[in-house]
Amino acid sequence: MELVLTDDQRLLKESAEKLVERCGGADAHRKLRESETGFDSERLGIIAEAGWLSLMVPEKADGLGLGITDLALALEQAGRGLMTEPVSALAASARAVGTGRAATGAGTEQALNSLVAGENILLPVLQDPSKPEENRERVFAEHYHYGYQLTGKRTGVPYADAADGFLVDANTSDGTILIIVPKDTFGVSVDISRSVDGTAHGTIEFAEATLMADELLIAGVKQGEALSVDIYDRLILGVSAEMLGVMEQALELAVAYMQTREQFGRPIGSFQALQHRAVNDHIQIELTRSLLYQVCSAIDGGHGSRAMVAAVKARASDAVLSVTKSVIQMHGAIGFTDEYDAGLFLRRAMTLAAQYGNATEHRERYVRLSQIEAETETGPKKRRRRKKPKKSIFAT
Repeated sequence: MELVLTDDQRLLKESAEKLVERCGGADAHRKLRESETGFDSERLGIIAEAGWLSLMVPEKADGLGLGITDLALALEQAGRGLMTEPVSALAASARAVGTGRAATGAGTEQALNSLVAGENILLPVLQDPSKPEENRERVFAEHYHYGYQLTGKRTGVPYADAADGFLVDANTSDGTILIIVPKDTFGVSVDISRSVDGTAHGTIEFAEATLMADELLIAGVKQGEALSVDIYDRLILGVSAEMLGVMEQALELAVAYMQTREQFGRPIGSFQALQHRAVNDHIQIELTRSLLYQVCSAIDGGHGSRAMVAAVKARASDAVLSVTKSVIQMHGAIGFTDEYDAGLFLRRAMTLAAQYGNATEHRERYVRLSQIEAETETGPKKRRRRKKPKKSIFAT
């Protein structure tokens, strides 16, 4: 199947390619590995100026009003350039604030403006509601005067050390709320561990952190769970798009190497065993691309499946590790050296594959969500009439 883009999507992809060519790449990635945050704040500002962070913000909140397909096109290029900025997380947070801020105070408007400008690192710290009860990391919010007190913790939060605040879904006695928690709030602590690609992940603990609801509440109990679920799925699709870009560029690097490296008097790319390996890797990439953009198109069309979002993450996590490991093998001993670029793609793949759950976790999630969706379809309640799907972005 061929990916068919609109004129606007084609322009977005071309501008993303130019941005990544100018600001990304292996050399830039090496310089950032020892930095405190693991990414470049100046480059994040360039990304924000290009409009990536406001892509999914509704037009009523002064955003571009586009979909996850458009963000995925940009993030695919970011993956190619080994760009480590938390674009997916910030774009998801911006959508949440822009969607839910209508019923909240003026504090959220200021948060949105600084977020889409790349000045405020507001990271989503969300829990998948389909997770088994024994595996959930709940954050509880108790009513306190005119606000809430938050208690609980969340683990494996990317870039937690660089955050200015967190977008948290918390459980109240009435339901789930979505609220902004500034990092400097008394009772909030962050414990950091480094990943193999130089970025950092953290555990965030809330110990009776007190917040004023009228300033920082994004969504109340009527909208909180639905909005957090929507943001969580878009976050996963964004990371999957980054993995697609990582494996694409890694394979291109290997193919170029096989065309120039000679053994026994001829290029190693002429050996059938390596040709078969490269073809298998190409198939993995194309299968991931097809699934990713079909699911993104369905989400944008209003008839997406949460189970299929989990399937995308499971496939992308498996494929990116398989392809980047294969690229190392095709390079031989030089692929293991830090001076050569192939190893950078493998390290980035390892981090992204585990982010927000590895392939095994998302396969289990796919099963759970498939069962829930099947029960909903066959339940006693009257089935809702589905919206007419948009035309697929794939041509057969």
